[in-house]
Amino acid sequence: MNTLMKKKNESSEQLNIQLFLLCMLAALLCRRLGKISSLRIICGMLRTMIYVGVYIGWGISIYKRVIQKSVRNVLIFIAELIIFWFVVRTTKYFFTMDNQIARYLWYSYYIPMLFIPVAVLQAAFFLGKSEEYRLPKWLKGVYIPTAVLVLLVLSNDLHQLVFSFQVGSAWSDSHYTYGWGYYVVLVWEVVCALTAFVLMIYKCRHSQKKKYLPLLGIGATVLYSVLFISSVAWVQEIGGDITAVLCLFFVGILESCVRCGLIQTNTGYDQLFEVCTLGAQITDQNYNVCYASANAMPLSKKTMKDAVEKDVVIDKKTRIQNRTIRGGHVLWQEDMEDIIKLLERMEENRKTIEESNCIEQENYQTKAAINMLREKNRLFDKLQTQTAKQINLLNELLNRYEEEEELEKSRILLVKISLIGTYIKRRGNLEFIEERSKVSDVVELEACIEESFSSLRLLDIDCACSFPEGEKIYVRDAVVMYQFFENVVEKCVDSCASVWIKLRSQSEDVLFCMEIESETDLACFSEMAQYCTCEDGIWRFVFTVEKAGES
Repeated sequence: MNTLMKKKNESSEQLNIQLFLLCMLAALLCRRLGKISSLRIICGMLRTMIYVGVYIGWGISIYKRVIQKSVRNVLIFIAELIIFWFVVRTTKYFFTMDNQIARYLWYSYYIPMLFIPVAVLQAAFFLGKSEEYRLPKWLKGVYIPTAVLVLLVLSNDLHQLVFSFQVGSAWSDSHYTYGWGYYVVLVWEVVCALTAFVLMIYKCRHSQKKKYLPLLGIGATVLYSVLFISSVAWVQEIGGDITAVLCLFFVGILESCVRCGLIQTNTGYDQLFEVCTLGAQITDQNYNVCYASANAMPLSKKTMKDAVEKDVVIDKKTRIQNRTIRGGHVLWQEDMEDIIKLLERMEENRKTIEESNCIEQENYQTKAAINMLREKNRLFDKLQTQTAKQINLLNELLNRYEEEEELEKSRILLVKISLIGTYIKRRGNLEFIEERSKVSDVVELEACIEESFSSLRLLDIDCACSFPEGEKIYVRDAVVMYQFFENVVEKCVDSCASVWIKLRSQSEDVLFCMEIESETDLACFSEMAQYCTCEDGIWRFVFTVEKAGES
């Protein structure tokens, strides 16, 4: 089944490529036929519709493929700029008779030409960041010179620093020369594009794919632009207007970034699903199987439909469950063999107890075992839910550790794994303490932090803590303080120089103080604390918790 889906996906991708090439041939044909005066408008509009359709389709594919929301939004914005560019170009050529309006529409080309490289630079900064990441203020300032250059182009009639027109001739894109402002615009575009590409390379340095492909696209774009503005006849004849060619180049560069892994996508999920240990299947609305794990059993459509209303039991030991998802259903099988064996054993015990007049005692033991199992499952589920973030991070670090070849980087990853593992273990210990008593000595919290410090010290981070003796606090507050410490450390561990924690006793409260020296912006934690300051790279967080008496 999965082999068929792979072939289907490959066929779909080949179809998309063939459709794209067909669109380009159709656009080229329209351009050639457009030279016939009677077909100029019809072929021109048809050509525009083809290009706009291609860019809309590319934007839709980006929406489906790119995982990170911030990056996805920027790429879709770029697609919108390209469509805007083409709409302006079409309006200029086919709907404008006034020379002045046509000239300003030509100037408007430079709005997307300038903002697309800056948007790509913005996307490069978003790569690998969390969904809560916000761009630094200095990066937002990049839009200022971009906007200035746009205004410089739009106001060219006043100074002619970008395009210079001959005296006595009509001011249009037919007869002009380039001023120094044009070359400033060109250099700014290239600098932003190359900076974005270098940043993508840096953030995706572990990728083994051909990362030079976007560079070839950038080089081809610059070469074409230079040849075009140099009025090379054969370049202008083959490429036509520069708008169509540059838009194709921009999309090609971004698509190559996606293809070679510089921009992460959610492709390959079918292979991941295939090797999943859970027997599961994903179907469409008509219960046609789209994806299936390696150990998923074949199911009839009737069985799938029956599982919607209630769980379906197959061969007395396998239960099928069905949940509706967007576009279809997900079905998974649950092995009930252990439960069945337990039920059979309970039945045997019941009969034995009846025969030996010990039924009440055996029932009590069985119920106790079930309750204990339920309690263990409850505690396990609770701990898994509360440490889900760290578990996911731990899996990510383990995967990176297996792939890392440099000894020093492997050591750093191993220390981070130790730090996360320590938190999960100690967090679980606090949860078990809270099940027995709501109150704990601060020494338990101190032990948690000290064990985490042992991992941080391996990264040459200075650590120290001071806790009062004999103070009692609520375990829930200890969990809050330890979780706050872990979240802050995870955020800035790569740039952290020192960590100092102190608990100070006040009349009815315990004051929690944490000072951490780091270059990372930790302002996002300020709302969690009653007091937050930053001076010379040293962050200070303070909040109070209530003292507790004996439980």
